[in-house]
Amino acid sequence: MEQGLAAGLLLGIFGSLLLNVGKGVQKQKVLVLKQGRKMFSPLYRRDFSIWLTGILMTVAASGFYSASLKFTDKSSLVASLSGIGLVGLLLYAWLVLKERVGFREVFSSALIILGTGMVSYFNQPLAEEQRYNLGHFLWVSLVLALVFGALAGLGVKVVKFWGFAFGLIAGSLIGLAMILGDMALVRSGGSMFRQFQNPFVYLALLSASSALVLTQVAFFKGAAVLVVPTINSFIILTPLLVEYFVFQTRLNLIQYFGAMIIISGILILTTGFKQVFQK
Repeated sequence: MEQGLAAGLLLGIFGSLLLNVGKGVQKQKVLVLKQGRKMFSPLYRRDFSIWLTGILMTVAASGFYSASLKFTDKSSLVASLSGIGLVGLLLYAWLVLKERVGFREVFSSALIILGTGMVSYFNQPLAEEQRYNLGHFLWVSLVLALVFGALAGLGVKVVKFWGFAFGLIAGSLIGLAMILGDMALVRSGGSMFRQFQNPFVYLALLSASSALVLTQVAFFKGAAVLVVPTINSFIILTPLLVEYFVFQTRLNLIQYFGAMIIISGILILTTGFKQVFQK
């Protein structure tokens, strides 16, 4: 494996860990928000500081994802690393939150690690310099907007589809943010600093922020054990689909199989380890 690719994978894994473990940290002290202004008082200051640390961890994750995209040539490759973050959250919940870990959790974690290894190990570098087609991106975005609108309408009308509909939109928006981040780097010639001179990086931030809001909307009426696997699955699936049209790139067959193994692991883990995702 090339050193640049290895560095990109490590950065992506760290970003995924920050994002997911940050959620665990937030969950640990999220009830402090119910104290209102009292959460700033000496009595609750420690709990508030822990919760704020979780927020900062999730914000910092975006920087590591962006750096990961710089060293890799496919958005879907970075997106596939999201399952590793769930394994990190599982360990955090076990060691810090004292949640139960059994065979289901260990088996699903092994699937996620296996699938991630397959997607990473069998990656083939692009034959040509990475390029994007803005027209194709606009068409894909229009189709996604129509799908999102239909799903939101379905979720509002049929309560049992609420969690799935808004979870799918949130996960897709995170995946779309990765595509936009990749486009920003391509347009800037791979420069981490010059990317802030084009609009794609700000659209990526908008997409990710919208996903954060819609995640809370999904949790409002949807069961966590449905919302979480839906979000994480579409974080992986959306870049797989969109990059085919925008960058005209695709993974090889064994990598797609690895992605399906990751999603299977996510489904098993998040539908069995319920307490981790209650809040």
